[in-house]
Amino acid sequence: MIKKILPRGNVVFIFILSLYLLSCGLEDLPYLTYIPDGIMNDVTSASIRLPSYPSYFTHFEIYYRIYISGVSLPGLINTPDLRSQINGSLNSDFQGLYPLTDKTNSSANPSNLETVFSNRRYFKLTLEEANIDTVLGSGPGRTLDISFSGPNGVRPVLSLNSVPYTLQRANSGPSLVFNPVPNRYFLNHQDLYNTANVTNEKNADVATPNPNTPISPRYTYVSMYIFATGRDYLSTFYSQPTHIGIFRLPEAN
Repeated sequence: MIKKILPRGNVVFIFILSLYLLSCGLEDLPYLTYIPDGIMNDVTSASIRLPSYPSYFTHFEIYYRIYISGVSLPGLINTPDLRSQINGSLNSDFQGLYPLTDKTNSSANPSNLETVFSNRRYFKLTLEEANIDTVLGSGPGRTLDISFSGPNGVRPVLSLNSVPYTLQRANSGPSLVFNPVPNRYFLNHQDLYNTANVTNEKNADVATPNPNTPISPRYTYVSMYIFATGRDYLSTFYSQPTHIGIFRLPEAN
């Protein structure tokens, strides 16, 4: 076998190029820090100060899932017992996602977050009046407020620097298109908490209640997560997700 030997100059060039790539490329890997925890005192509202990011940031994304329950809890829902009282799936989902949201977990790898949340039947939040990716796009540090505190029949809103947008449920996900009933608003309604409607065709974004949950009264809660998305010329990447909180949906009327 004849071995091909590179000229000495080529060997030196390749060696210098390798050193350059190692010294520059690894230090310049895109990175988006996590979004700080917001302020939430009960099940009606939350406020988050959104950080500013480098130019490769594109937008924030919020994912949600609705849970049917037979209990009404007015205060902050922040323990396994309270989450399980509302709905066992709520606590299971929270615990399953916690390694990603734990800010002390240095080994958390927030990749393919859309798939991670979709596998737990979480769907991307939308807005009635605007494209949410545009609303939550690039810009200087801003304040994001989410409010479920209106009277019965008033639709919950997301406000960015005091500009309100009506929250709207998803109607699609990866390989799934559905028709939410009774509508796409975040309001508690008999068609929303009716277990018969928790199907891939109707309320795919809703989790069934705990066993033996009474038919009446019934309540619905929503759990939300937020993360930042960025893109370079090679791939899409994400910040570590932050759990916004758990809100109780106001009554439809």
